[in-house]
Amino acid sequence: MGRKYDPAIIVKMNQNARTVEYEGVNVIVKPIPEGGEDGDMDPRIYASMKNLPLMSHFMPKPKKNATPLEQILPYRKMFGEYQGDIIADEGILTSEIKVASNDGYQVPVRVYKRQSAGENLPIMVYIHGGGFFGGGLDIVEQMCKLLVQDIDCVCLSVDYRLCPENHFPQPFDDCMSVIHYAYDHAAELGGNRDQIAVGGDSAGGNLTACLALKDRDDKTNIIKLQILIYPAVNIAGKQTTYYHGTDINKYHKSKKHAKVINAVVGLMNNMMGSDGNMLENVYLQGNLPAESIYASPLLDDFHSVVPTLLTFGEHDMLVFEDFAYAKTATEAGVDLKTIIYRGLGHGFADQIGVMPQAEDLMAETAKRMREVFHLSGEDHAG
Repeated sequence: MGRKYDPAIIVKMNQNARTVEYEGVNVIVKPIPEGGEDGDMDPRIYASMKNLPLMSHFMPKPKKNATPLEQILPYRKMFGEYQGDIIADEGILTSEIKVASNDGYQVPVRVYKRQSAGENLPIMVYIHGGGFFGGGLDIVEQMCKLLVQDIDCVCLSVDYRLCPENHFPQPFDDCMSVIHYAYDHAAELGGNRDQIAVGGDSAGGNLTACLALKDRDDKTNIIKLQILIYPAVNIAGKQTTYYHGTDINKYHKSKKHAKVINAVVGLMNNMMGSDGNMLENVYLQGNLPAESIYASPLLDDFHSVVPTLLTFGEHDMLVFEDFAYAKTATEAGVDLKTIIYRGLGHGFADQIGVMPQAEDLMAETAKRMREVFHLSGEDHAG
């Protein structure tokens, strides 16, 4: 139990980070903590994936004409296993509540606060990833606890209904109901209803971005900050001014790691399905057009989008749509902070204690909350 790395390497990584302007977007680029050649994979990722090019030849191919449930079953168990370690536990109170969704379903929510929590605290509503069909509260528990250690806040983790047994709008409504609950019950939670952030990774990032747009369009204006961790922002796969599809040849990769990077990206793309978009098939199931901004937020015009933290790895399968999101947001004048982690692909954020970048990401989330909510560097205590 505990970190599998020296915390000093996080300090070193941040000392070597730099801010660059790339195609009009100001980007904070964080290097691999131990360094390495330009385009290398992080050594932890490489160690676990170096045999993938050989193994990929023996992996089952996506079944043609598979049902949504058949598509996801090989991956659900994998997405439900925590890959990190335990580094944040002491001094944190955990409680369970239920929140009624639109159709009456009682959404399980896990609430995290410090034992010594202050009052009138910022609130984070966190939405886990997992392709809309996997993941869960246990997978992101260390993320939420680490955030509460980094900034005195109230964190609500949402156990929304999974697909394909459920479909849009159920997961969407589950999460929105918790956001409204956080606003309506902020005082009893010990929180400030005017300082509500919503965050999520991957599919959770999609829900976060879409919920922020719905909150804007409904003029409820509850959400004041969104944290987008390698979000899926273009389920439709539609080309935009800045998104022209995924091109494996345009990834930033060193010669010695290119074969493994190609294999990892290929595996993730295969997971998305060979005959159509798996996320559309699993999540939307014809109940919302994939071109809707509440499914593909990249297709929005980005007017009045709330302050945003957008983070992703340079080898992520979603890097092209995520950077297109950054360019579109920048052009629209969104208060945007973009962080790119060198050497990483998809799914590193919940590997707390294993990937130093995951720990750093929660510190950056706390920092962004302080910036947007105008809190001091010290913990907010009323």
